[in-house]
Amino acid sequence: MLEVLRKKGVNKTILWIIAIVIILSFGIFGTAYRLDNTINSAGNIYGHNVGMKEFQQVYLDARDQAIRLYGDEFFKNGNRLDLEQEAWDRLILLKEAQKRDIHVSDQEVVAYIATFAFFQRSGQFDQVLYEEIVQNPNIFDRSTHDFEEGVRKQLIIKKLIDAVAPEVALSEAQLKKEYQKRNEKITLGYVLFNASDFAKNTSATDDEIKAFYDQHKEQFRQAPTIVLDYTQSKDKALIDTLSKELKAGTNFAAVAKTLKLEVKTSAPFTHDQPILTFASNPDNIQKFFAMKPGEYSLPLEAPDGWQIVQLKEKNNSTIPPLQDIKDRVKDALLLEKGFALAKPQADKALKDLTDALKTKDFKTAATGLGLKVEETPAFGRKDYVANVGLVEEFQQEADSLNTNKKLSGVISTSQGPAIIYLEKMEKPEDGQYESDKENFRQMLGAERRNQILITFMSQLRAKADVQSKIKHP
Repeated sequence: MLEVLRKKGVNKTILWIIAIVIILSFGIFGTAYRLDNTINSAGNIYGHNVGMKEFQQVYLDARDQAIRLYGDEFFKNGNRLDLEQEAWDRLILLKEAQKRDIHVSDQEVVAYIATFAFFQRSGQFDQVLYEEIVQNPNIFDRSTHDFEEGVRKQLIIKKLIDAVAPEVALSEAQLKKEYQKRNEKITLGYVLFNASDFAKNTSATDDEIKAFYDQHKEQFRQAPTIVLDYTQSKDKALIDTLSKELKAGTNFAAVAKTLKLEVKTSAPFTHDQPILTFASNPDNIQKFFAMKPGEYSLPLEAPDGWQIVQLKEKNNSTIPPLQDIKDRVKDALLLEKGFALAKPQADKALKDLTDALKTKDFKTAATGLGLKVEETPAFGRKDYVANVGLVEEFQQEADSLNTNKKLSGVISTSQGPAIIYLEKMEKPEDGQYESDKENFRQMLGAERRNQILITFMSQLRAKADVQSKIKHP
């Protein structure tokens, strides 16, 4: 235990930005597991054994940091955090820090803990309050020594991160140039060589269809599906009563009927394309696919009331036989032929456009070559763009276009080859940069650090080669 922490009045403020978002990342719907004290090994990293006790300590350290980050929200949704992966990542990072001889003193740990508002009374660290919270079974449930050692490890990782990805210094010119690039709006003209149009002039024999199916079977794999029996009511008390009466092996429809509730059966649906009745809550869809046939859910809130569902049927991912999907396979083959025919046409058009643009604007040059010109709506180079025609697919290529290079090469899209042209650029309004500058500087600096950290962590994980022996229920 850190004796200096017992001294009253420690009130150092340490303003650290910890890059936990990337390195110490919490994934959604993390895998729960059971710590089995009868097993001595949790697994291996770097070819060396990790004892279960060591893993458990680091796992609890990760949990402690999640509690400090999320507060009450952790106790509501903590089961959605991937603390197992977090624990392995911490062990990997701590090994790297050890190699670099990185240490954290007792005083650094003391000063950091003293900054936590929930350990303070009247703005001062309170020893009694600290011990009560740390040892409280409903909060951290740790000894103060283990809690402090967990904080020490967190700060060691922080020092490692700062060494690997120090703060990025950006000049005013660099900052302004990047700001303008990200905030300007651009409009593209484009010519699309639609593969489906070229496919209309192709044909396929039965032998070609079979050969294509044999070579591309995975393309036609159907996702797992489930079928649910369900009942719904606006009366929550009625649904609660039904839930209490439903036991394993009971007849859902018969029990529901005694309460004047009707049981309906859904059509088969996949995880990514649930039917409308259940689509409002993605968390519920996750639960349904984890259920076993015959299993009942607890009462679930729905847009029009409350539901109880029973998993009636679960179908694994399958590849249908050719005779069941022959038309679908034929269409895919013809489209592939369409792509193959479209590409040389696009290559020729690019050469002709390049020559024509020496004396004409894009639209005039393209229409003069018999090409159909279309135009995108204005969009930001770095904006999130979804479901706006082909804009999302053009976005990456458009990032390289500027006043000196307005014409792209032939680019691939989901609909066929395309050629894009930078028609307009709208700069951000005067004064906008000055008002946004400091926030943008911080965001861009963090973004560049995170890019370094992502690469760093990926390399460490590959070298560590984690071999987990954790048992999952």
